[in-house]
Amino acid sequence: MEVMNILGLDIGGANTKAALVKFRSSEILESFSVIEYFPFWEKTLNDIPSMFKRIVENLIILNHLKLKNINFVSITITAELSDAFQTKRKGIFTILNALEQVFEKEKMFFINNKNEFINFNQVKSDPISIAAANWVSTSLFLGKFVPNCILIDAGSTTIDIIPILNSVPVALGKNDIERLINHEMIYTGGLRATIPSVTHFVPYKEKMVRISFEKFALISDVHRILFNISEDEYIIDTADNRSKSIEDCYARLARIICMDKTTLSKEELNQIGKHINEKQLELISTEIQQFMKELIKRIPKFANDPIFVITGLAAEFLIRRSLIHLGYNNIQKYEEITNISDSISASAIAVAGALYFQL
Repeated sequence: MEVMNILGLDIGGANTKAALVKFRSSEILESFSVIEYFPFWEKTLNDIPSMFKRIVENLIILNHLKLKNINFVSITITAELSDAFQTKRKGIFTILNALEQVFEKEKMFFINNKNEFINFNQVKSDPISIAAANWVSTSLFLGKFVPNCILIDAGSTTIDIIPILNSVPVALGKNDIERLINHEMIYTGGLRATIPSVTHFVPYKEKMVRISFEKFALISDVHRILFNISEDEYIIDTADNRSKSIEDCYARLARIICMDKTTLSKEELNQIGKHINEKQLELISTEIQQFMKELIKRIPKFANDPIFVITGLAAEFLIRRSLIHLGYNNIQKYEEITNISDSISASAIAVAGALYFQL
């Protein structure tokens, strides 16, 4: 059987992930991935096709292929929610226009919220059906390996919780607001969460101090000083546009209580960081607990030692810790189950794999 080359794209508002996956006989022969920090709200219309061209250069050409060697381009889009666009519909059409400038329309397929792939012209007729449907492809791909489980994907911005039954996602929500209502999406993540979205108070000299509501620091600064992420994994802009070094992370964190790193010791800043981290874990644990309570009511078989499969940049330091705190120990890694090499770009590999299995 011939090798099939599929380019998977997960086009997010802040990060665009891309994966070149080579399939043969239902197996991944090789996969290569790149991630580009591309904040849509800071870019122009001309920047978007240029970003896709860079992906072609950095992923396809550098791996000794040409664009004509790509059989299909499998795509999921969440960037439509960016405030670069007045409406989600406008965002989808803007991205479609940019994609059309780089890739052949006939080769592009998009995952929608009905667990199916649709072509370019179908998207034009029903653009909202593909909005924020990246969780569908991630769970469809996993369902080929583990037919009954709960997938939790913890990225830089949000956390997706997706129940999979008989190899198919059975989430109640089909769009962002429905998923928020049903505790299937948590709007916090490993990098981009602001500190006031996690807690309003931090400890200082045996008192709890209300923090400033400025964007002085991000949760990424907390996870950096706690060594949950490396400098290379800090793949977003910093709040003050300075470096991602530990020292600069401490400086940003000190500002949340209107101080600086000369008036706060590192021990005090570490204590503040640990408190913020614990509050984020508490937030996530509460949401997972509520999700599980409602899921078990709906599908009782998930009450009996359910399998949790975790992925994403923040999977280990946010999700595993939350699950263990809740008493769940049957936790597996998405990358080990699916035999892919990169947790950060797993969604791009998954959208390619989901299309391959549906072809």
